[in-house]
Amino acid sequence: MFLFGSSAGTTPTFIPDEETRRWLASGLQAVIGQLGAPALRAQWIGEAPAKGVSPPRDLDSLFDFICAAQEQVGQGDLEFTLVDLRPGEAPVPPGFAALGDPTGHLLHTFARARELVLVVSPQLFKVPSLLLGHVARELGRLGLWQAPQTTPAVAELDPEAAAELAAISLGMGTWVVNGSYLFNNACCGGGCGIDLGSIRTGLSMPEASYALALDAQRKGLGRRLAAKALDSTQAAALKEAWGACAPHLPALPAARNPAALRA
Repeated sequence: MFLFGSSAGTTPTFIPDEETRRWLASGLQAVIGQLGAPALRAQWIGEAPAKGVSPPRDLDSLFDFICAAQEQVGQGDLEFTLVDLRPGEAPVPPGFAALGDPTGHLLHTFARARELVLVVSPQLFKVPSLLLGHVARELGRLGLWQAPQTTPAVAELDPEAAAELAAISLGMGTWVVNGSYLFNNACCGGGCGIDLGSIRTGLSMPEASYALALDAQRKGLGRRLAAKALDSTQAAALKEAWGACAPHLPALPAARNPAALRA
């Protein structure tokens, strides 16, 4: 897990060390293996999952947004209930358990047998990039959850890192990377009122950017197109990471019909 805020370093490092790069490549390989066909598609989602889908502003539009994204990542038949977190009330009915670690999340998935509930904190709607990053992570988590079984390779991963790597492999890497970068003074710059120092992600921004570079190249996507929907700092991180991917690409399965992304 990576903590943003006052404990973060003051100088950004855009390329993870070699050991971390190997770990990211093997983690990406592991989640692709468990996700199967959806992660082998030439899929790349920009600012919205489909034309005409607006950024979420409330619970109803968030539900529609998540459903639209599910259609793109092989989860069209996966049903869930979306509920808002209310002060003084239990987030979910008895019997539901969190998938992974909900600490520091404004959106998280809980399950009871095959029932799914996504719990939303109202603050989620105040920072769009944070919202998209949360949605991507939870859809990555659901993709791994709906697989017939958890592979030993995925079981060894931190569950939050696995969820974000899964989201990247499903084509939502732009959302993960943009959502992973917050200012070191724990402020989004827009008076959002969120304690961003308490928000946690599975991957740091440099780690997510490297995984994004790996995913883009295995899908045959050029760097400029891959960076099209990234914010400026994240685009710079992707640019630095791009050239370091070559040693780890051969282990990753290529996407099917990569020409579709370049059309």
